[in-house]
Amino acid sequence: MICVLSELVKLFSTVKMVPSSDGTMMYPYLEQQHLPFHLCSLQILFIFYARFSKESERKETLLAFMYPTCLLGASFAIMLPSIFSKSVHITEAFTHPLAYEFFLFHTMLIILGIYIPMSEQVNIQAKHYFTTMGSLCVLGLASFYLNSILASPTYENGVLISVDYTPNFFFTYIPPIPIAITELWQWGMYLGVLLMLAIILIGIFYIPYFARERACKKEPELKNVRIKQMEWDGDIL
Repeated sequence: MICVLSELVKLFSTVKMVPSSDGTMMYPYLEQQHLPFHLCSLQILFIFYARFSKESERKETLLAFMYPTCLLGASFAIMLPSIFSKSVHITEAFTHPLAYEFFLFHTMLIILGIYIPMSEQVNIQAKHYFTTMGSLCVLGLASFYLNSILASPTYENGVLISVDYTPNFFFTYIPPIPIAITELWQWGMYLGVLLMLAIILIGIFYIPYFARERACKKEPELKNVRIKQMEWDGDIL
């Protein structure tokens, strides 16, 4: 319910009435940057699936994916609020409904990310680190194609001259902070940094589960050592 309300507030706060080219008609229009294709917006779909689907390995894998991505994605969104650069002026921080929606929604995602492992209803395992990273890479690759599809390029005689706009979902086109990228190798380096950050930060969230599985594997070995020690002590006596 909170997710639906949040998305409705976002929709009605950002949709605009835009005139046709000849000025005879007005159309409601939602700018591409507000489409629900950022990671945090996709979590709404994941929440609905997890809420209404039956218990299964797929649901468990999804919740294990949501655990670190809700926490990290929402935390970074709050630390680097993109709405103040595109949708809301900084002077409207306490008056614009989109500002409240943005911070309340991302706070809810952080709480959800904390709740998933604490609820103990999900058997998060070390293997989910790899499924989470794989899923994130697939979504990141898909976002690149989506950004290209929704971009506004300029062509002359079939030759690409410039790109005037791109929605930048998943921030796979340009960084969320003002860093100029002018060369292809710089963009490649930027993607490499994003990947390394994901590997390290998500890995930190999965350290307890790797440690737990390692401890579980060692327990039978320690038990065998104790048994052999007892047998050895019995032979001595």
